[in-house]
Amino acid sequence: MVHRSPIRRPPRYRCLQGVFWLAERCSWRHRLDVAGMERQALEITGRASFVGSAHRPRLDRLVECIRGEARLNALGRVAAATTIVRMLVNRLCLEEIWGGAEPSAADLLHPERPPIVIVGLPRTGTTVLHKLLAADPTARPLPLWEAAFPVMTPSRDPARRTPEARQTAAVRTIAQTKQVAPGLAGIHDMDPLGAEECYWLLMNTCADFIFAVRWRVPGYEAWLDRLTEFDWDGIYREYLGMLRVLDGGQTERHWVLKYPFHAARIGTLARLIPNAIFVQTYRDVGEVVGSFCSLLSTVRAISSETSDPTGDGADTLRMLSRFAGTSERLAAGLEDRLVRVHYQQLLTDPLAVIRKVYERAGIEWTRAGGEAMTCWLAENPQGRRGRHRYSLEQFGLDDRGVRSACAAYDSQERSLAERSG
Repeated sequence: MVHRSPIRRPPRYRCLQGVFWLAERCSWRHRLDVAGMERQALEITGRASFVGSAHRPRLDRLVECIRGEARLNALGRVAAATTIVRMLVNRLCLEEIWGGAEPSAADLLHPERPPIVIVGLPRTGTTVLHKLLAADPTARPLPLWEAAFPVMTPSRDPARRTPEARQTAAVRTIAQTKQVAPGLAGIHDMDPLGAEECYWLLMNTCADFIFAVRWRVPGYEAWLDRLTEFDWDGIYREYLGMLRVLDGGQTERHWVLKYPFHAARIGTLARLIPNAIFVQTYRDVGEVVGSFCSLLSTVRAISSETSDPTGDGADTLRMLSRFAGTSERLAAGLEDRLVRVHYQQLLTDPLAVIRKVYERAGIEWTRAGGEAMTCWLAENPQGRRGRHRYSLEQFGLDDRGVRSACAAYDSQERSLAERSG
């Protein structure tokens, strides 16, 4: 049932809401209009036009669904427009580097050392595992600032392409998010200079499920479900082309990547990166769904005055059951390149888990790496930002229904828990 959000807004939020309401009415630059947002991106980059148009149907569908389904307030609409302009600026810059609308085979990431790709469902310990792996000096993580601004910031600052300008822009972006959503850090904290999820890059393709997390866009989510393997192959080639731009041809460190929604594309990634090693994390499925319901509801509340906990619960269960089922099916054919890790293993002996992953990937365990990970654990004890409280009942769900919807995942998790317990 949809009703007005009960969340108490900080004063800054209410102030920004008024400012953006006025901005929408005074300038086309703050509106969710595809032609206008593309025009802004072209002005910022100094380009005359996009080389290709593959992104346009994806973008049209996304914006159509945001405007028709998401129930955004003024802050949400302006924030969405700002996000899309950033995506389009990134895309224009990448087209220039690739020399075309999409990367050639030579433009894709071809890592010499096996990348470690974390593909566990959200809320299963993926962040802790990711941060630990990224702490190793021999690892090459994807920092948020590079992912959000792979080439330049969407500004007219002459220094906008420098790492310093891109880092400053990322710090500002995350600080603004925390100001309008102070409760988000306790659920999923984001370090603008630290390792983050790959969705920041995939957003530039205009085809990713992260948009269905940020906003209520069921029509867009259904459209994504209808994409073919050929479509996803092209989307992931763009993603690997972005990684290659950031990689710069380095071969001395191994990539550490993480994105829960890679789970449904393990087969695509396995084919495009033949030496990649995948880490699939598991946790009690009731905890997974309940925790992600809370995250999704909190994120959506940033941009909307309405609240729909039951709808958020249904969206979460539909999304996670799809990814859980697909990932279990695809992982069955990749056992030699897959490491399964239970959440409790990460809590009780995280370094033993890392050693297991390194052994499968053929990566040497070093003293410096172990010390860096131990230091990170000491500085980031579990629960340091407060306890995350949630329940399935808050979102109209029950344990039996959740386990039934995610039966294959639930069975694998229980088996793994018995073996590791």
